[in-house]
Amino acid sequence: MIEKFMSMKSVSGLRQSDLRSNPWTWPPVAGVEVIRSGRLSLTVLAVMLFTLIGSTCPTNVRAQDDSGQNNAGTEQASDAEDQRSLGVAAPDDPDPYDDAAIQAELEEWDRQMRAMADKYAAPPGAKQITKLPDLWIDTKAKRIYIDGYVTMRKGGLEMFACPVGTKEHESVVAAFAKSKEVHAGLLALGTKSGTPVSYDPEFKPPTGQPVAVWVTWRDEAGKFKVADARSWVQNNETKKSLAEQWVFAGSQLWTDPVDKVTHYSADSGDMICVSNFSSAMLDVPFSSSAQAGNLLFLAFTEHIPEQATSVRLVLVPQFENDPTATTPPDESILPLPSKDKKKPAEKTDDAKAASKSSESESSQNATGNR
Repeated sequence: MIEKFMSMKSVSGLRQSDLRSNPWTWPPVAGVEVIRSGRLSLTVLAVMLFTLIGSTCPTNVRAQDDSGQNNAGTEQASDAEDQRSLGVAAPDDPDPYDDAAIQAELEEWDRQMRAMADKYAAPPGAKQITKLPDLWIDTKAKRIYIDGYVTMRKGGLEMFACPVGTKEHESVVAAFAKSKEVHAGLLALGTKSGTPVSYDPEFKPPTGQPVAVWVTWRDEAGKFKVADARSWVQNNETKKSLAEQWVFAGSQLWTDPVDKVTHYSADSGDMICVSNFSSAMLDVPFSSSAQAGNLLFLAFTEHIPEQATSVRLVLVPQFENDPTATTPPDESILPLPSKDKKKPAEKTDDAKAASKSSESESSQNATGNR
C-alpha cells in the first residue's frame, strides 16, 4: 500500500526530477539570479509586448481590402496575433531552453540546490526511503528525517514547511521530499491519520495523532543547533510562539476525471500547515484562517537562521508511554559528510517491510480522507 501510495502523482503534476530541472518552479536562493541571460530577457519582453498588444487591440476586427471583402491573408495574420495575445506560442517560435547559456544556468541552479540538500550525511540508524538521499525513517526510534532549507524568515505564513518548488513564498522551510512520501513514512511508523478540516455544514477542526516537529542545523562554525519548529512560528495576536502540536490530518486523495490519475493533494504544497486546509498533511487542531488579510501566524524572524540555511526536520509521532517523544534530537542525527564521500544514496526496503503490517489500515485511512 505504501509503495502504491508513493507512486501517485502530485496535484501540481510535477515529479521531483521535474523540480530539479525547471528553474521557474524553484524559489530564489541567496546569491542566485534566475534570469541572467540577455537573450531570455528579450524573449520575456517580446511576450509582454504581444500580450499588451493583444489586450488593447480588438481581436474580432478583420482587415478588409479596398472592395470591402475580407482579406484572407490579413485574417490569417490576425488569427496568429490572437494566439500570441493569449500567450500561445507560434509553432516556429524558438525554445528558450535550447539556449546553451540558459542550460548552463539550469545546471548551476541544480548544483546549488543539490549542495544544500547534501549538506549533512545520513542520520545513523535510519533508512533512506526515497531515490535521492533526502528522506529517512528510523523504525526503532520512530522518527522521520527530512532535509530542506530555510526559504523565508519574514512575513505571513500558511505553511511551516512545503515541498521544494511549491509554496516557498509562504513557508519557513522548503523540504526536499514530497508530502505523500512523508505521509507514507508516518504510516509505516504506525501513526494514525485523522480527518482534514471541514466547513460544511459547520467548522470542524483537523484531527489526527499529534506529531512533534524539530528543526536541526549547524551554524557557520559547524555548531549543532536544535529548535522546536513551533518556536519559528509567531502568533500575530499574542506575539508568542505556536503552542499546540500539529496533528496528522492526512490530506486527501482525488482522481482526475479526465485521465483517471489519482493525486495526493498535499503534494501541491500543504505539507506542514499553520493555516487550515482540507489538503493539509499536518495541520493545527484549531481554527486558523488562510485568507491573506487574516493570517494568524508569521515567521518568527529572530528565531530563524539565515535564508538558504540547510536544515533537517525531525518528525516525531506522539505515542503513549514513549518517554522520548518530547525529547529534542541530539547532535548524532546531523553528521557532516566526509570530505571524500557524499551522503549514501542506497535504496532500502525497510520502510516497505515496516508498512506491511499496517497495509489494511493505510488503505482505510486514504479512502476515508477522500
